[in-house]
Amino acid sequence: MPALTFHLLCCLTVLSEPAFAQEAKLPIEPPMVDIPGGEFVMGHIRSPQSQPLRTVTIKPFRMGKYEVTAAEFQRFVEVARYRAPLMCIQMASKRWFANVPNDYSAATTLQSTSKFEPATCIGWNGADAYVKWLAKETGRKFRLPTEAEWEYAHRAGTTERYFFGNDETMACRYANLADRSAEAAIKRDFGLESKEHVGVIPCDDKAGYASIVGMYEPNAFGLYDTLGNVGEVLQDCWRENYDGVPSDGSAVGGTECKLRTSRGGGWHWRGPHSTARSPSDVNWIGGVAGFRVAEDLGPAGSAAAANAATVVFERELSAAQKADRARRDALAEIPASPN
Repeated sequence: MPALTFHLLCCLTVLSEPAFAQEAKLPIEPPMVDIPGGEFVMGHIRSPQSQPLRTVTIKPFRMGKYEVTAAEFQRFVEVARYRAPLMCIQMASKRWFANVPNDYSAATTLQSTSKFEPATCIGWNGADAYVKWLAKETGRKFRLPTEAEWEYAHRAGTTERYFFGNDETMACRYANLADRSAEAAIKRDFGLESKEHVGVIPCDDKAGYASIVGMYEPNAFGLYDTLGNVGEVLQDCWRENYDGVPSDGSAVGGTECKLRTSRGGGWHWRGPHSTARSPSDVNWIGGVAGFRVAEDLGPAGSAAAANAATVVFERELSAAQKADRARRDALAEIPASPN
């Protein structure tokens, strides 16, 4: 084996103490997907909140392949000394959701047990602070996605109820939603029957609560978990409908708005329509909401090689995904509950 190749392999396998100390201070750069530009009809007649329908033009940009994980956000907390919220609204008892203490230094929550699951319990302000820090540390144009960009990227050229079609029973191939596994976990941990839950998709996605990112099939643009896992907060200020909103893909403006727009579903809900949207209070800190990043394109050829922290993260994430696939393969399918 050539000496240079051996040296690189050693560096990737075992970091020296000084190198490890340096790596621990570097930001983890999220895996990104190139989203081509184009036009699409945004919205749907199904809901007044998604009207009026209008043609929106999207410029090419990049979007996070996955929702930002707890590991990535924890690096921000440690390096930037960011004060993560100490309380978080989570499922904590038969009272359903309650505001309970949360220690973000552990990178887990009551319904999240792996640092490779989405970062939650941080709120919109935490997501905004993270992308601004990431942009400053890397010199790249990271930010939160706009609502128009999110819908365009999520739908990936489709017009059906879901990006994979209209058949709800297929949802467990593509997303972590309120399914039979969620129903079983909630009944086991909280004694709640399915009729008390928010609805159950008739399939089994093998995840009771939050899932490690990237465990399901992606959409046509190569994005994972846009339909489920956790909801995703966006850059836009909330508006009740699309009257007067930009048609160039930019965000609905405002810096002091109390409500921001949220998109996507989660392990606690049935799969939402591709055009479904909801408001999110900027001061709400919950265990069912996260985010992913967007990035404006820079000059051609300007992308730099991944730093050491990113290389380590991607290798560890791949190993975690592999291990969880093996665990899921060993699980028996949960049958439908009797009527």
